[in-house]
Amino acid sequence: MKTLYLVRHGKSDWDQMDSNDLERPLKKRGIDNSVEMADRMKEDGQIPDVLICSPAVRAFETAKLFSEGLGLRSDQFKVNERLYLPDFSTILKVILYLDNAHQSAMLVGHEPSLSTCINYIINDPIEKVVTGSVTRLEFDTNDWRDVSPSNFHRGLHRSRHDWDGFPLK
Repeated sequence: MKTLYLVRHGKSDWDQMDSNDLERPLKKRGIDNSVEMADRMKEDGQIPDVLICSPAVRAFETAKLFSEGLGLRSDQFKVNERLYLPDFSTILKVILYLDNAHQSAMLVGHEPSLSTCINYIINDPIEKVVTGSVTRLEFDTNDWRDVSPSNFHRGLHRSRHDWDGFPLK
């Protein structure tokens, strides 16, 4: 079984418009939501083996908050340039080429690539993934290269609007 957590970065600070998109930080709400979601995951025992994030400041800050909240070691935290506003094939390649030593992985990234990826895998599409949300996808496989809609087992989508989440089919 492989488990993939897809996290959209927390709410960013649009007041920082003098910064370029890559440098936009989190708002206080984004920080608070990220801490709350990480706490909820830890309470549920959902701790990924590795966390990989976009280099964008808002994604990196979100990832650091999750990493700290989940108690991950520094060697479990990685930045991947390809997760900054990737197209569908790029995010899929990042997933398919994860190290099979990891049973679970968390990717912290952006819209619209996250909802595109999620909706490729599940049968009942979800709308746009809101900031600070976490989607857990479980697959009946032991090889990341085999992750596909055909071996999707079950999933759960949580957001700041619905802490308990709703199941994905």
